[in-house]
Amino acid sequence: MPLFRRSGCAQPNFALPEYLTGPKPAFSRQDHSMRKMIRVLVVAVLLCAATLMWAQSGFELTPTIGYRFGGNIDLVNATLNPNFRKLQIESNPAYGVALNHGVHDNIQVEFQWSRQDTHVDGRSRADNTSTRLFGAYLDQYHANFLFHPADDGSRTQPFAIFGLGASSFNPRAPVSGRTQFSFELGAGIKHFFSPHLGLRLEAKWTPTYVRSKEEWFCNGFGECYSISDPVYAQQGEVSSGIIIRF
Repeated sequence: MPLFRRSGCAQPNFALPEYLTGPKPAFSRQDHSMRKMIRVLVVAVLLCAATLMWAQSGFELTPTIGYRFGGNIDLVNATLNPNFRKLQIESNPAYGVALNHGVHDNIQVEFQWSRQDTHVDGRSRADNTSTRLFGAYLDQYHANFLFHPADDGSRTQPFAIFGLGASSFNPRAPVSGRTQFSFELGAGIKHFFSPHLGLRLEAKWTPTYVRSKEEWFCNGFGECYSISDPVYAQQGEVSSGIIIRF
């Protein structure tokens, strides 16, 4: 029975990866342990960032708008997915907001939310054509660290950014959504027109964990081990925003 139907047109015959659908996959012990460790790490980083920001005054609030691109999910099981070999997240605009505070001469902690209003396409196994399947919202919630040179009075400040958090996939279709671990790595520049107003430009790489695949490693002594190899949906984003410092 198809997991997704369209009225008035041919039904796309595909099964979404299990992490997007109702039944949860059977994870290995290594995969289950990794997921628990990721959850604990994300919560710890968020609590640490919130504590540091709450303890001090002086913030930067930045509404952002940009463009997020990329994001493929391979459908490796041809029995479950006879028509489509992978799902593709369409490149589309993204918008959000960031709130940060300096905790050191050259370090800021930040909470950032970003949403992409997009569609998911299926790539055909037979002729490699693409079919639009359904719309979806992709929300990212990250606790970030911004690293920049110590303030020397210059109005322009380059920075590097690293963050951990989660991406929430919310389909606009009768398909269950999921929230998965994600992180970001990027760089940007800030320029201040006045002590309280500036411009932020940023480019970043934002992979989202999809699943783990089991691979076998054998050494030269005839011993073999099962290794859990994480698979990520790779996305990138460029954005800009007006900084309000208070």
